[in-house]
Amino acid sequence: MSVQSTSRRLLHSTSPSWNVLLGTILAIVFVASFAARFYAIEPFRIVGNSMEPELPSGKLVWVCKLPTCTDKLIRGDIVLVSFPDHSEALRTVFGLPGDTVHLSPAGKIRVEQDLYSWEEESEILAPRSFYVPRKNDSIVFKNLNDISFDYTSEWAHRKFGFRNFYTEAKLYRGTDTLPISRVGSTHIFGRPVSIREINGFHWQEYILLGLQIDREDPGAKPVHFERKLYRTQDSSEVQYFKAPQDAYYVICQKGVRCEDSRSFGYISKSQIKGKLLRF
Repeated sequence: MSVQSTSRRLLHSTSPSWNVLLGTILAIVFVASFAARFYAIEPFRIVGNSMEPELPSGKLVWVCKLPTCTDKLIRGDIVLVSFPDHSEALRTVFGLPGDTVHLSPAGKIRVEQDLYSWEEESEILAPRSFYVPRKNDSIVFKNLNDISFDYTSEWAHRKFGFRNFYTEAKLYRGTDTLPISRVGSTHIFGRPVSIREINGFHWQEYILLGLQIDREDPGAKPVHFERKLYRTQDSSEVQYFKAPQDAYYVICQKGVRCEDSRSFGYISKSQIKGKLLRF
């Protein structure tokens, strides 16, 4: 290479226009890296004791918000969940899409051989099993047990709006219908039950009401409640619900005074905003 050619290259590399271009490229790369860094990984401070002892209150943790972090979740992952009221908290993934989850009054939750026990859990009044839906599963309401009805109807309400559906409960002894006014003599939470609120209870509360009616008026067969979901627009019964996304069942590590899927049911994949990074 000639001396003249080398001189031209050096002159070009140190010219103002070249320096401006190089500086612009470096600035873009820096800004993009900075933005990606703080979008992908975000600090999160634990508030409350719902995830103790692993995550005590006040601890600062890091959450990955990249799609690659939440695409392939496994049981035991701790994720950042957006609740129905739009607040956020960390919860443990226990039920995965396609799982059958088993609950027992001893405060135990099980999927296959994986078992977790809550201390002081008091909301599970009877053994229950339920399926965690996959995306596009068709869920037939008449085939659901009481806890699955709670979770699926709650999911439908969140998806399509609470004003678009309503629930109606009926009381049976065996296959015979009983007047719903029969609940007027029952109590819950230390107060009389109103007929107007009977359609808004959860599965545990219906169990308590049924036990009271059986105690006051024993029969050959126990009483039970059956519920159906209707569209507000035309009062037509909702026969099935198509799962809009993969569903997950998330839990606290504490058994009491903690909001998790026991109270609000399944969460959609879109409600999972990130996954805890373990270092």
